[in-house]
Amino acid sequence: MFRRSILIFAIVLVGGCGGSGGGSSSSGICSPTLYVPNYAGASNLTLRRWNHLPIKVYFQTSTQIGGTTIEDLVRDGFNKWETALSRDLWTEVTSASGADLTVKVQASSPQTTLATTTVYFSGGSSTLTSAEMTIYTWPSIPQNNYDPTGCHEMGHALGIGGHSPNSLDIMYYTGNASGELTTSDLNTLRTAYCDFAGFAHATAEPTGPIMSETEVFPAKK
Repeated sequence: MFRRSILIFAIVLVGGCGGSGGGSSSSGICSPTLYVPNYAGASNLTLRRWNHLPIKVYFQTSTQIGGTTIEDLVRDGFNKWETALSRDLWTEVTSASGADLTVKVQASSPQTTLATTTVYFSGGSSTLTSAEMTIYTWPSIPQNNYDPTGCHEMGHALGIGGHSPNSLDIMYYTGNASGELTTSDLNTLRTAYCDFAGFAHATAEPTGPIMSETEVFPAKK
């Protein structure tokens, strides 16, 4: 295909490479000057990464609304990262056992949040160890919002902690109007994985206690 205190990323969608210099840190994450433009250096943003790809994803639910399976729209959003980067970032599995990321769809009450993603990581190396995603449904949500929501949330699940400061990026705290990934979105993930070149060997194994952070949307600017 892609305690502790809890890191929850949530998004409400209201509308929908290059570079030089740099190197990698001891965690394997590259200098933010290597793949530009990006928002890796944003003040509210932390990059983490898995020590393996593709990550194993298990969908706990199958939700039909108006003849459409919402999980399929979320899958389409996940696939945008793969298509744009030409990388196998996730693969679907049929059991929660051994899954890296579990995904479920459920009704939202109150109707203020479209999705939450919780990531867990090792305190010693910031290596991601597991993740959980919930996609929320409201009667008033257009079905074409679930694809960009899935894309945004997969960005969090792959290691983009926080949001872009630029409203043109899909990882902006409300998503973007186009619902599509930008060069800055892609370069930020490239920065987390050093463009995926030999990343599995450069990324530290999980060490120390499992930790998390929490970010709830709507975020306060």
